[in-house]
Amino acid sequence: MRKKRKFYSGVLNHVYQRSLNGVNLFYEDEDFLVFYTIFSVCVRSSDVEALMLCIMFNHFHALLRARSVQGLSEFMDRFTSWFVRDFNYSIGRKGKLLKKNYGSAPKWTEKSVRSTINYIGNNPVEKGLCARAEEFRWNFLAYFYSDHPFSEPIYRDRASKPMRRALKEVDAMNQMNLPLKHAQLRRLFRALSLVEKQQIIDYIISQYFSFDRDSLMAYYASYEAMLAAMQSNTGSEHEIREEWSPESDTVFNDLIDWVHARWPEMGARSVIMLEDDAKKTLVRELLHQTSASENQLLKFFHLPNEQSGA
Repeated sequence: MRKKRKFYSGVLNHVYQRSLNGVNLFYEDEDFLVFYTIFSVCVRSSDVEALMLCIMFNHFHALLRARSVQGLSEFMDRFTSWFVRDFNYSIGRKGKLLKKNYGSAPKWTEKSVRSTINYIGNNPVEKGLCARAEEFRWNFLAYFYSDHPFSEPIYRDRASKPMRRALKEVDAMNQMNLPLKHAQLRRLFRALSLVEKQQIIDYIISQYFSFDRDSLMAYYASYEAMLAAMQSNTGSEHEIREEWSPESDTVFNDLIDWVHARWPEMGARSVIMLEDDAKKTLVRELLHQTSASENQLLKFFHLPNEQSGA
């Protein structure tokens, strides 16, 4: 019998959801951005208040407040199903992508909220993706302080024609409260230099920013104090039963680079749609060429782990 989900109206809830069988969901910048813009659009059109979001390779964490259990459930169902539809459509895939049920844990005290903030922010630190929480783009902490933390500012009057077109397109989608799509982002990125790509990613995140900055910062004396707290304490979470692996996630960045080197014209996420026999051949090859474990390679290629029955 499934345990009844805990929820209390007006209380902050730590929400966690993982991919089905722990397979990778996010490979490249456009994957993270599609998920993020869908999340932001849904936050804006709901009664849910979002304080944090952290997107990892096969799961995500969020710190949310809703007026009702129905409001939170409707929000989660809407934005996750939207993401799955877009993900599947973009590569011609069918079927489930996320575990059926998400985990949630209400946070009653200021101490528990701060511990959860530390825990969510430090997820990429714990998985070896960065040394400090604010260095990871996809927990969005850096954007609470700056609208271009990973790039130089954009000056429209000096921008290239492709950059001006990209800015205009992003502005139009944002004004209509519509998320960006995989094909759209790939098209925009192809026309930009590497420097411009980093600028437009920062711009997209800043323009779609839907977090309640004041509510998050109310728990700290300053932005610097929040980062110092994260540096000194990684936080803890015992209520959502996150499926944790001690393996570093840095290997997934190496695998993505390997795919780009082998198939320059193919997005890394496209490996999901290879035939299973081709995938298994690549797994055997990469076991000798990279530091990835067999389990990590199976997750990367969306192959079942026969030993675990997944």
